[in-house]
Amino acid sequence: METQQLGTATVIRRFDARDYPGVIAVANAVFPDRLSTVDEFRYDDEHYDPKCVNERYVAGDPATGEVVGFAGLWNAAWAYHPRKFGMEIRVSPAHQRRGIGSALWARLEEALRGYQAISVKTQVWESMAEGVAFVTRRGFRETMRSWESRLAVGTFDFDRFRPYFARARQSGVTITTLADERAKDEASLARIHAMEVEIAQDIPRPPDDVATPFSYTLWRQHAVDAPWAINDAFFLAVVDGEYAGLSSLFKPQAGDYLHQGLTGVRRAFRGRHIATALKVKTVEHARDHGVREIRTWNEINNKPMLAINVKFGFARQPAWITFIKEF
Repeated sequence: METQQLGTATVIRRFDARDYPGVIAVANAVFPDRLSTVDEFRYDDEHYDPKCVNERYVAGDPATGEVVGFAGLWNAAWAYHPRKFGMEIRVSPAHQRRGIGSALWARLEEALRGYQAISVKTQVWESMAEGVAFVTRRGFRETMRSWESRLAVGTFDFDRFRPYFARARQSGVTITTLADERAKDEASLARIHAMEVEIAQDIPRPPDDVATPFSYTLWRQHAVDAPWAINDAFFLAVVDGEYAGLSSLFKPQAGDYLHQGLTGVRRAFRGRHIATALKVKTVEHARDHGVREIRTWNEINNKPMLAINVKFGFARQPAWITFIKEF
């Protein structure tokens, strides 16, 4: 089913390139403090892992052509299984409670059954009670929670954390950036990628997910060359010539804040205050570039990283709940 009429006001159809502005308008209306851009959406679509499903449907007004809602369906490249999916549904606040979300879910469910899906996951912000009720009524159950935390850069006490740099240096740690490493030797990217793949194996994830490493090409497209990448805010710890840990920042094209990417340390180098020293460098970069806020996400059972964020002064926001529906 490529097109579905919903009453006389809305049509559900496949997304195409002309819909980018409408989809972005809906996404930004639902989450006005997490603004996205057409360039970001388009870049992500054009550089999605080709083995993965990545499709989208829109709810449009047939008279005006206005996009009033959309739904996405994908395989997660970082936990790939051809019959396990992620999804999202967004409806413009001005058009909610009209059955549009239900119609979009019906279209997704049809696609999922066509793919012989084993399961589908979605994330809902816990403060959005209607969204939680929407997925619960449709047979989804909670499987994981992640906290978003935000740091007001101007309140950070750098003096308190200077001793961590001294301890890291005393244990043989030096800190550099992706930009500096690329300037010295572009081949260093392969070793940095290998380190991130190793560290990513320890990231908490839903219990039914199995980590699948990003290929070098995909990693480079999303972490190094993407519109949101900041090579001189991608910090690396080096010990005896080996990459030991990393912490990176990414810049959304809209908004006066930065996203904290992965912070992690290889198992062989833990216990040297590397993660703390790296995160201080990210805050320092944000301060020096006039950035108001850093935002990060952590699974609620990731106690070591949560403890670091609390120590830094990150303020915890309402949780994002991962729900799963099994077929």
